This record gives sequence, structure tokens and C-alpha cells, in this order.
Amino acid sequence: MEQTEFENAAKKIRQKALQIARSYTSNNDEAEDIAQEVMLRLWSMHKNIESREHAERLASRISRNLSIDNQRRNHTIALPTGRDIIDEKLTSPQNAVENKENKMWLNKRLASLPETEFQILKLRQVEHKSNDEIANLLGIEKTSVVTLLSRARKKLLNEIRTRIR
Repeated sequence: MEQTEFENAAKKIRQKALQIARSYTSNNDEAEDIAQEVMLRLWSMHKNIESREHAERLASRISRNLSIDNQRRNHTIALPTGRDIIDEKLTSPQNAVENKENKMWLNKRLASLPETEFQILKLRQVEHKSNDEIANLLGIEKTSVVTLLSRARKKLLNEIRTRIR
């Protein structure tokens, strides 16, 4: 890949690398650092890159690997951030405590899922990715995505059923 081709594709490639890094960490600075490292690594090997698509696939893989390395180094799992369904200002103090306990319980159950199942569940439920997109991001087969997603949902459902009883 020539320098001008690389420069033209760099913005899109960086965005993709940043998106993948953000799916693994809730710290925006870490995600930015990972995306920057991806771009540096791609630039160092730009003469061996055949096309824009090849560069995007490499960026995805490098970003994923660096993100996993970062998680292992920090021993953390990024929990999905989202809006709370219940407005705590409108609830009674008792309900607020119950809601907080329920959130903590759910976060604990999510954290106890195997890393791949958690990532697939997050990508599907929080980031609304398709099974094909998840398979490409994680570098696994689409059938594996379906199986692991089903397994994660089933585990959570069984935990919820046990808690309700």
C-alpha cells in the first residue's frame, strides 16, 4: 500500500480500531492509545499491505489483540454503560435500594461470564452489532457467535430464575 493510499484510508481505519478498543474498555484514553498503537503498527508494515480491506482486517485484529493484552495487564472487565431504565428520583427509598442491589447483582453475573460470552453479549445487546459483525470483530465463526450468545443468555436467564424463586 502506497503512502497516499494509506493516508486516505487512515481515518476510517483508525475509527474502526477505536470502536473495537472501546468495546473492550470503558476508559476512553486507553481506547485512544490502542487506536494510536494500531495506526503505528499498520504504518510500519504499510508496504506489505495489499489493499484497504486488508488494512482494515489487520487493524481489527491488532486492535482486538492489543485490547485483550490491555485487559490482561489491568485485570479488568469493562462493564457496559447505558441508561438506567428506572428513574431513581421517582422511586421510593426502598425501591431505590432494591434497584441498586439488582444492578450490582446483574453486573456481578455479567462479570462472571466467560470473557468471550460477555463480549458477544455486549456487542449484540449494547452495541447492537449483527452476528456477522461480531464474528468479524472477534475473528470467530458466525455459528460460534450464535452458540456463545445463546449460552450467555441462557446462563443469565437461569441465574435470574434462581434469584426470583
